[in-house]
Amino acid sequence: MQRASVVRPRHPLAAPIRLDPAFDNSEAVVDLIRKGSPYKTLAAVHRNTGETSGGWFRNFWALGGKVVFDGAAPFFNNPRFIDAAKQSFNAEIIRPVAMMTNLNLPAAGLPPHQDLPFFRGAQNREVPSWMLAPMGYSGLFHDWAVPVASAITWFFDGEGGEFEYWPDGFDAPSKTERPPFSNCCLLADNEYMFHRVGAHGPEEEHDLYEHLGHHARLILAADQHWQVEDAGRIVAELEFAKVRLSVLWKAYCFRDEAEAQAYDDHSRDLTPDTIIDIFCGDLAARGIKATRPVDFWSDADWKETITAVYGPPSGY
Repeated sequence: MQRASVVRPRHPLAAPIRLDPAFDNSEAVVDLIRKGSPYKTLAAVHRNTGETSGGWFRNFWALGGKVVFDGAAPFFNNPRFIDAAKQSFNAEIIRPVAMMTNLNLPAAGLPPHQDLPFFRGAQNREVPSWMLAPMGYSGLFHDWAVPVASAITWFFDGEGGEFEYWPDGFDAPSKTERPPFSNCCLLADNEYMFHRVGAHGPEEEHDLYEHLGHHARLILAADQHWQVEDAGRIVAELEFAKVRLSVLWKAYCFRDEAEAQAYDDHSRDLTPDTIIDIFCGDLAARGIKATRPVDFWSDADWKETITAVYGPPSGY
């Protein structure tokens, strides 16, 4: 099946900004991560039924601009992140929109990718989360994209786990942040900037967690060891420091009040029918046959076509 070609961003990438320290009280941040146990897999959190995400676990501290995890409010409204976002995106209006923890067990490195984008009227409440990445990679929905600042703060002093990123585009040299990570942060345009996490943990442990089930859990035991539970039984235990911890903060960035108002009035929001029309039109132009879905939340054939054609560009 023909794969979509690489589409460049519709705007120059915002300049990454490094913050060290990221939070005034890093111990309180790590304590809140401890409090989040037990953790669900990434696939379970995003309700990607039937999928697995290996040793990647997640919890949300804030969603839709609202704090949803007790104790997270001071960190969600971090003035350092807000000031850096204003500078990086040349924006007057910064609205924190989401915050989440990522906990990664030892694993091989990830391929370069972009984060799930945000579009007017199409976020992971309005469309399946699996559809957002193809929408971004396709380049078909740039006119509805919302500029988003992403601030990633790491707490990991273990083996590997570097963060490699391409601030000048994938054709230019990359840059890398390396451990020891202790309350340092990179704020960047991760919806358009390619980036990746390097391999971390001993190499012989990289494939131990690839086949964890959708409903596996990561549990912090009383002795502060992590326990990996799958199908109701403990299948592994790890020292606290062997799990790579990071906190991801995201905020909308509007150049001025007029741009923020244009977002708020919903006059140019995408709708499910518009999304389907745009994808179907582009597929037809490529000579790819696709049946229009009745419900793209549950149509397996539609999902297979969209993800195959508009997945991450080959060679990336």
